[in-house]
Amino acid sequence: MIITIYLFLGFLFGSIDAALAASTEDAAKKEATVVVYGAGNVEHWQKINEAFEKKYPYLKVKLFRGNWEKVRNRVMTEGRAGSYFVDVLQIDGVNGWVLKEDGYLQSHKSAETEAFPEAFRDPSGMLPCCLDTLTNVIGFNTRLVKKQDAPKSYQDLLAPRWKDKLGMDADEGEWFAGLISVWGKEKTVDYFRTLMKQNPSMRRGHTLLANLTGAGEFSVAVNLFGYRVMEMKEKGETIDLVKADPLMVRPAHMALARRAPHPNAARLYIDFTLSVEGQQIMASLGRTVVRPGVKPKHPELTEGVKLHPIKPEMAKNYEEISKLYYSIVK
Repeated sequence: MIITIYLFLGFLFGSIDAALAASTEDAAKKEATVVVYGAGNVEHWQKINEAFEKKYPYLKVKLFRGNWEKVRNRVMTEGRAGSYFVDVLQIDGVNGWVLKEDGYLQSHKSAETEAFPEAFRDPSGMLPCCLDTLTNVIGFNTRLVKKQDAPKSYQDLLAPRWKDKLGMDADEGEWFAGLISVWGKEKTVDYFRTLMKQNPSMRRGHTLLANLTGAGEFSVAVNLFGYRVMEMKEKGETIDLVKADPLMVRPAHMALARRAPHPNAARLYIDFTLSVEGQQIMASLGRTVVRPGVKPKHPELTEGVKLHPIKPEMAKNYEEISKLYYSIVK
């Protein structure tokens, strides 16, 4: 009797889910378009969008691409003018939190998010996670530093031998905030103050920093994105990485705009990017995905170490944390 009830309930809920999905698709057909704002490689966007349009041939994707701060500013500028063009936002946690708090997002509890590790889920559905992630790693030039001599931890970067030999992105406030969540404020502040005594060469942009490390501009980069190092290694460039603990990870969330003009097409798009099919596409492009069952192109970036996602709620005190960071890193 009990088994029969469970089977009936399973059939009932399955039928409801199927009906809802069909209803969403029917409504999306009338919308015809989905407008996406996001950051990242244009070729990667083309691949995911082409696959989406192949699956849903009655929908066309329109993309605005800029960094995450530009995405946030564009949404807020349009909102203040009473103009609402965007449907889906691919955005990091800090900028996503600002948009959520200011009322620019609405909940979409995609069933696909249930497949992701719990640490990456957002029960509210306001910032579904995640299209892909950026792993924070130490990078080093293999011509200047032998693998066995490379720093193995963040503490190793404070050794005398690395003084005047480090490169660093000047804008690491988000990583700083993430480390505070793991190390605590006092330890993180002490670490960065000591790190600054190493006189790192400051640059702006992780891609630039990776390129300069590969070119031998400096021996070691304090913080790079793992996927970029792996791309450079594949091309035979003289660069490698170290996964230091804690390994901070920056997820790219897929959020539904509160006043999306094409909300049903937007829901289909978000679900597709988080699905096995969408995640396999991202993985094939070398992006770091964390959905279990989808094999990343570079599993070494996430295997054998605990991942610490930079959560959106870390933005609660981000203005204060950012001021503290820039009082240290000058």
